[in-house]
This record gives sequence, structure tokens and C-alpha cells, in this order.
Amino acid sequence: MSSTPAPPTRTSGSRGRQRSSLLGALGWFAASYGFAVVGSLGVNAIASRWLGVDGFGYFIIATTVSVGIGQLALLGVHRAGLRDAATMEAGADPDTVLRDLRSAARGAIMVSLPAFSLVAASILYVVLTGVSGSDRVLLAVVFGVLVFLAGLQKLWASYLRGMGVVRLAGLLEGRSGGALVVLAQAVALALAWWLLEPTGLTGALVAVSIGYLVPVLALGAVVQRRWRHVDRGAGAVVALGRAVRRSWRFAVNQFASYLGGIVEIWMAGLLLSALDTSLFSSAQRLALLIVVPLIALQIVFAPICARLLHQGETQQLERVLRTGATLAALCTLVFWLPTLVAPGPVLSVVFGEPFAAAATVLVVLSLGNAVNVLTGLSGAALTMSHREGAAATVQVATLVLRIVVGTAAALVWGLMGLAVSSAALSTLSFAVMWWQARRLVGVSTHITLRPDLRLLRSTKG
Repeated sequence: MSSTPAPPTRTSGSRGRQRSSLLGALGWFAASYGFAVVGSLGVNAIASRWLGVDGFGYFIIATTVSVGIGQLALLGVHRAGLRDAATMEAGADPDTVLRDLRSAARGAIMVSLPAFSLVAASILYVVLTGVSGSDRVLLAVVFGVLVFLAGLQKLWASYLRGMGVVRLAGLLEGRSGGALVVLAQAVALALAWWLLEPTGLTGALVAVSIGYLVPVLALGAVVQRRWRHVDRGAGAVVALGRAVRRSWRFAVNQFASYLGGIVEIWMAGLLLSALDTSLFSSAQRLALLIVVPLIALQIVFAPICARLLHQGETQQLERVLRTGATLAALCTLVFWLPTLVAPGPVLSVVFGEPFAAAATVLVVLSLGNAVNVLTGLSGAALTMSHREGAAATVQVATLVLRIVVGTAAALVWGLMGLAVSSAALSTLSFAVMWWQARRLVGVSTHITLRPDLRLLRSTKG
């Protein structure tokens, strides 16, 4: 097949606008994602000082669990939608794609998201036996709202990215829901701490949910305007069933991948003291900065993967992915070096002096995440090539190992045992994903000594 890309198509789905270059899309996303990272650190800094070492770990558990359940509640609709939307400029009929996107979103919003939110809130209410009265009810309700809004954030961000609305998508992607969300959350948290300090964890979670509300609803309206000319299709339950048959592997892969990044925090909450839970949570939050550049690239490169694979351009895709991995590795050094040189002071600046005790844990976790950057965007290559089942298998197997090995390590060696287990299994998972991308898709995704920046300028974002 020829390597000459097809000319851009003017469609109702794209409103006749050409996409910016991959480099332009990456530049915009890097700026918005960087703001989201800083904002996320601000949210954590406010929460850690408000709740202290006794309560901060449980704040992290509550927020990460809500995001995980919200993502699972979409049943893979958001990632399948991103892939399908990205094929409109590669020859797929735009109105058909938009009709399918609208139908799948309607099923998720009207059926699966409310159902998962209600179940999550009910379970939390039952679990909170030590909390009585209105606080128990309020915590359960707020948690259910967080699940619903977190799911909506993932859905609209993925749809916008697939449709090529990269600037708006970039504002809704990243740590804690993207730049717009974290800004609203930081302001809401600061006000709640000032005005409602005695409310503690309940007040903090209410502030986080308020931070989601306006950005998610506003950008959801943008997405819905793009498909208002097509019919809604089948009923919500039928539409969701059809969508799930196409996207359930995405759901498994996404949820297992997400759990792989934070399940040790939940395990710390169950197996370790409140102090150790907070220390592990703070170190894990900072260690994630190591993979921020790669996560940013994966979000931007996913639709490009889908489009190039749809066109059979595997050689060009490999060059794009390896160049991207190299850029991510260079950017990673900016985040990684401070955690290696002065982990204690970094933790103190972000979370407060008591959290400096997690310095060694931070170094260990960051070493494991660095391997992810070196192996590159293997996950995007697999999921966008309809090999999401292989990616899901790796993620689920690694998740099981994390729970089994991590539990044993935490019980025997405590905080440090859990950290070493997490880092070792992260390294294993990333290596296997790289091998699977090479075997099944035919592309290598690791860094290269000869990155081609010109290719990023010539590839549509």
C-alpha cells in the first residue's frame, strides 16, 4: 500500500476543518496536560495539609476508586468510540460513525453509569459502619456523584480526541480530569478548607465533585452538538448492549490498567497503618509524574494509531511511535531527576514535612515507572489495532500478581515490601506489552537514537 496519506476529507463529523499536525496537537496537549499536573499537585497539596497524614491516604483512596469505577462503568464505550471516531478521516462514513457514537454514549449515560454509581454509593454506605447519621448518607451520595462525573469526563474526553477536537479534548484530559477540572477542584478545595474545615474528608470530596461539574457538562454539550443531525438509534439498553459487544475488551483492559496503577494504595489501606497508607499514597502520586509525558503521548497518539493502522501504514506508525517514545523519555528526565536526587525535600514541598519519610518508597516506585517510558506506546499500538484482548490479558494477569505478591510482601516486609513488589511487577508488565506489540502488530515502540521530528509535523493530529 502506498505510504502517501489520503487527502483530508470534509465531513459533517469534522465540520470541514482539517486537523492540526501531530506536533501541533502534542504541543497544545503538553501545555494543557502540564497545567493539569501542576493543578493535580495543588489539589493533593491542599488535601494533605487539610486532612494530615491520618486522613490523606483515605482521600486518595476515595478519589481513585471513584475514577476507577466511573471508567469501568463506561464498559469500554469511550475507548472504542475514540478509535471509531478517528477512522472518519480514513474512509469511514461519518454519519454512520456519529450515529453509533451517539447511541453508545446514550446507553452509557442512561444505563451503566447511573447503575454503577448507585451500586458504588450503596456499598460505601454499608461499609461505613463507623460513621453515623447524616455524614454517612452524605459520603455515600457524594461518592456516587463522583463516580458518575468521573465516567462522563472519560467519555467526553475520548470522544473529543477521536473527533479531532484536540484543543478542547486536551483541557479535559490528564491528571484528576484535566486542566479545567483541576483548576475548579483546587479552588473548591481551598474554599472548603477555609470555610468548612471541620467537615474533613466529607467536605473535601464534596469540593472535588463540584470541581468536575461545570467543565464536564460544558464539554459534553460540545460533543452532542456534533451529532445532533443524526438520529438517536435504538433504546438506551439495546444501544448499550450493542456497544458492549464491541467494546468489552476495552473495558477489561482499561480497568485492569487503571487498577494496576493504584491497587497498591487500596492494599495499603487494608493491610498497613493510616500513616503508612498516607506515605505510600504520597510517594505513588509523585512517582506517577515519571510517566506523565508518556501518558500524554498515548492520549494524543491513540487516534493516529487507529488511522494509520486502518490505512495499513505500519512502518510509518512505528517511526511515529518510536519518535514519540524518545520525546517522552527526554521529558521524563525533568520529572525524574529531582525524585532521585532529593526525594525527601520534594515530598516535603508538595505534601508537607511529615511526608518526607516516604523518600525511599518514592525512589523505588519511580524506577519501576521509568521502564514504562523506555518501552514506549505499546498499549496504544495494541488497543488501536483491535488487539485490545491481548493488552487486557497482560493487564489482568499483572493485576492478579500485584494483589497476590503485593499482599504477601506487605504482610512480611511492610511499606517497603509493597513498594518493591509494585516496581518489579510494573517492569514485568511493560516489557510483556512491548513484546506483544512487536509480535501481534508488527511494530516496535521503544525509544530510538534517531527520532524524526519532521514526521510529527507531517502527520495529522
